[in-house]
Amino acid sequence: MDTDYLMKIWDEFDESFLIFLLEKTYRRLDYSVTNFHKNERIHEKGTDLLCEKDRERVAIQVKMRPRKGDIKQFKRFVKNARCKKLVYIYVKNPTKPFKDFLENHVDHVELWNSSRLHSFLLENECVEYVCLYFSMHPVIRSILNVHQFILQKRGAIYSKHAYTMDEISRLWAAKDNSVKVWVPLYFTYLRWNPVLMSKLEKEKQEFQSILDAVFRDLDLTYNLCGEKLVASFYDLSEKHPDIIGLFWKLISQRTNWEQYTAHVEGKTSSLAEALFFSLYYWICPVCNESKKTNMSGFYSAMNYLLENFHRVAKDVEYGIDWVFETLIKEE
Repeated sequence: MDTDYLMKIWDEFDESFLIFLLEKTYRRLDYSVTNFHKNERIHEKGTDLLCEKDRERVAIQVKMRPRKGDIKQFKRFVKNARCKKLVYIYVKNPTKPFKDFLENHVDHVELWNSSRLHSFLLENECVEYVCLYFSMHPVIRSILNVHQFILQKRGAIYSKHAYTMDEISRLWAAKDNSVKVWVPLYFTYLRWNPVLMSKLEKEKQEFQSILDAVFRDLDLTYNLCGEKLVASFYDLSEKHPDIIGLFWKLISQRTNWEQYTAHVEGKTSSLAEALFFSLYYWICPVCNESKKTNMSGFYSAMNYLLENFHRVAKDVEYGIDWVFETLIKEE
């Protein structure tokens, strides 16, 4: 398990989001949870979450990357949390001053880095984290990069004209590479669907081994054509941005794209916001409550994601087909 990867997957999120996931996970474990970070900041005294069940009390403080200036808050947390179990969670490695402080002053606080956090959220089937875990895989980033080129050039105006061989050849390259990505993604889904859906018992000890096996399948897809897919869409968007404009116009009229295009046009004000929506609402729906209704735990979440990945990639090919149909009708 690559610890750099486990840190990187949190890049787009802040402490509030991580605290939300921890709160949700502890509630799922039947703890009563007080979120001082959200509701009672004036009373927190350094504690972000207080989790209680029976006679157990767990006090938690969270920092994405602890720095020297956070030492004071850490001391306040240790001094005021009246619990036998204190947990300090950080995602990115602390700065040297904070790390030196921990090594010299901490002996009764559990320190959770990104690896320990990963184990906790995975074993307790946090579906948002399962989504997040996939979001930085290279093949997912390839699909996101295709969306980026489409979003960047979606406003280009297409004027009816006789298509050129250069347009057709670049469109065919994009279509061919789209097929070479979504088809193996589809077969990955078909391979794992019966395995995941047959698991009625929650076997925490095998969660990581299943993730590793699925990632190897996704690695094969990326190595086959991930970079070529990105390059072909970059090439098309640079050489013929008006074709991308036509692509956007056509997908905006289609059911399986309509929600996506309507959101981008109506609710986002920047490319960064549109890409955040693409990745965390559309491809790996960490933040999409409607899509998460299909995920009730580790196995169902992974099954849904694998199905969604090939559908999202296939939708790109559909868009190219609609462009071809339009060009041929105009010829």
